[in-house]
Amino acid sequence: MRPILLLVALLFAMPAEARPDAASLEAARRFLCPNGGTPVRGQGGRCRAAAGEGSARGWDRGLPPPAHRQAACPEGTRAAEARARPEAVRCVPD
Repeated sequence: MRPILLLVALLFAMPAEARPDAASLEAARRFLCPNGGTPVRGQGGRCRAAAGEGSARGWDRGLPPPAHRQAACPEGTRAAEARARPEAVRCVPD
């Protein structure tokens, strides 16, 4: 079950006095969207950027820009053609 759906289901299953307080809901939101924003209902794993932030992705912060070319495979692996996409090369264990 998607995390946001599970959270909503748990909220409606609890009696009103047992529902989580604002701090607990904020902790859940931070868990579901660690880079900011709010969870998007019906799209598990997607977060909507908070007002003025522009993007809630953030997973690529600190990574170098893409080179658009095949990088050398790490030690202990070799280049191999991908099964479903012959134009793609994957690094597989030796």
